Amino acid sequence: MRKILLLLTLALGGFVFGQSSLNMSLLGRATYMNDNSDIWGYTDSVGTEYALVGTTAGVSIVDISGNQPQKKQFIQGPYSIWRDLKTWEHYAYVTHDNPFAWNTIPEHGLLIIDLDSVNQATPRYKTINYAIPDTLGGYDTLKTAHNLYIDENGYCYLFGANIREGGALIFDLNDDPWNPTYVGMWDTYYLHDGMVRGDTLWGSAVYEGLYVVVDVAAKDSAYMMASKGTPNAFTHNTWISDDNQTLFTTDEVGGAFLTAYDVSDLSNMTELDRIQSLPGTTVIPHNAHVYGQWVVTSYYTSGVQIVDAKFPELLVEVGYYDTSPNYFGNGFNGNWGAYPYFQSEKIICSDIEEGLFVLEPEYVSASRVHVQVVDSITGAPLSNAIVEFDVADIDGLSSIDGLADLGTPLSGGDSVSISLSGFVTADLAYNWLPGVFDTLRVALLNVNNIGIDDEQLPAITMYPNPSNGSIHLAGLDRANYVLTDLSGRVLERGTVHEEVMQLRGSYASGQYLLKVVSNKGIHSFPLILQP
Repeated sequence: MRKILLLLTLALGGFVFGQSSLNMSLLGRATYMNDNSDIWGYTDSVGTEYALVGTTAGVSIVDISGNQPQKKQFIQGPYSIWRDLKTWEHYAYVTHDNPFAWNTIPEHGLLIIDLDSVNQATPRYKTINYAIPDTLGGYDTLKTAHNLYIDENGYCYLFGANIREGGALIFDLNDDPWNPTYVGMWDTYYLHDGMVRGDTLWGSAVYEGLYVVVDVAAKDSAYMMASKGTPNAFTHNTWISDDNQTLFTTDEVGGAFLTAYDVSDLSNMTELDRIQSLPGTTVIPHNAHVYGQWVVTSYYTSGVQIVDAKFPELLVEVGYYDTSPNYFGNGFNGNWGAYPYFQSEKIICSDIEEGLFVLEPEYVSASRVHVQVVDSITGAPLSNAIVEFDVADIDGLSSIDGLADLGTPLSGGDSVSISLSGFVTADLAYNWLPGVFDTLRVALLNVNNIGIDDEQLPAITMYPNPSNGSIHLAGLDRANYVLTDLSGRVLERGTVHEEVMQLRGSYASGQYLLKVVSNKGIHSFPLILQP
């Protein structure tokens, strides 16, 4: 839940926007007459950074290296609301999906732009409508494709093309990037999107509600190794972590999630965690990209989100920027895509209505804690305990195993309250540690165990409480004692020789537990110290 908001009022291009953001600020912006679609980035040989922006009318190439974006070129194409772009060497490769019915420009198939020509009066580009072999020994013409990806080995994959099922058409860019060679396809399902690393394709079979794992080592005989359903059964986007152990997916429906899976064993892929932008709303996630330990995700009406996925079993939102303050909840308006891979660490976003945004992120390492709630006497786990952090303003319930995992983009001092009906509430100081998954063990005292543990035992009373460390144990001559904090950590132990005892240590103000063992039994006392 977003509970830390920085409201910025930005007057740009004659419009005033009230933006909500966390750990991201606006560097520059460019607007368009046409709606925008997807986006990608490119850096030339001298380090100039460009945004490649898909619009309904074509491709806009924008220099973002200065304080304000500078439009350099525009290459018109068929009018379509779907346009996707990727790069290899100094070339951009562009696809478009079904054009508008009234479109008069021929379908491009695959558009290739020579990015070395950006500063020329007329940019160099061409389109190719490939003849793709069909199953009957003939050919079909490539006209449209929904998306594409280019792997690190120079192979280009077109997804959702007008050929056969619309799986993945594979092209080799290595010998001649200006004239790619068709080398094969995988066509079991229609793929809406996908990405490839090494010999593995991670694809989004949107209409089946699956992500698929495809072996593409042999380009002409690729085969599916595994698949798994995603939470909302409309799998739009997949991206693998840098260590190839965790897959992230999005479902393109209202109220869906960014979901993380352990894919280290393809025969036993398991969900690790899921997270939303603005939980409780119907915002639609779109495209997720892994950047180191973070995942940068575009959401249609709530902008771009940064999630720390260093520990993918607990995803934590650490940054966001709303590019579309005029839209809320469900709907296909707002942020289409975000690109986070510039050396400068700028993030560029393509907002359908509002245009190009150039953002400066602060990549924050989240703080996480694994809270273990147990019974102070038996050590048994306690479920449904309420765990509430004050400064971080987050809360959770302990599971049947007594566990509650919580995270925040904050660091430093906080206080936590752990409460459960029938138990004494524990109030503790806590220090959030960024980049660490900490453990906090909290032992709650059952109200039935306050004082003596057996009604048949002689009474022992303790006073004063609160105490400055000098404690009276009325009705007791000799006993052993143990002082612990509420996590169960032993702070002091010793022997009581008379009714009045003095703690040896100096302890911070707070709640503790004093256990006394004598011939009268075991007695547990909640103790408040106020030195």
